[in-house]
Amino acid sequence: MSYCILLIMLSLLGLSHGGSCPPTLPVDQCDAACGPNTECPEKQLCCPTACGGAMCVDAMTDRHFVDLVKPGLCPEYPRGPWICTHTCTSDSDCPRTLKCCPNRCGAQACQKPDLVLPATGNA
Repeated sequence: MSYCILLIMLSLLGLSHGGSCPPTLPVDQCDAACGPNTECPEKQLCCPTACGGAMCVDAMTDRHFVDLVKPGLCPEYPRGPWICTHTCTSDSDCPRTLKCCPNRCGAQACQKPDLVLPATGNA
């Protein structure tokens, strides 16, 4: 329960800085090094770590809190390297026409989408 409250508070802290946290940080910082009582330096956000802690890091994006959903579908059979760390959280984090999709390892990564084929009308 306290972990959920920490995540809500961390997301609220991010609203005041105009950026967003990177995907959950895979570091061994399991205590909260920042939070409501310990603010981060200017232009840094208090972001969650994989083991339930938090630490100050530079904002990953200047997203303006709009999650863009780009056209296309995530690949049914993901391609690319076996990187098991999230590198995006939504399509907004990906350049050009790339979408944020599960990769071969199951982590979110920017990938070329599969095209959506138009319906043929034969029923």
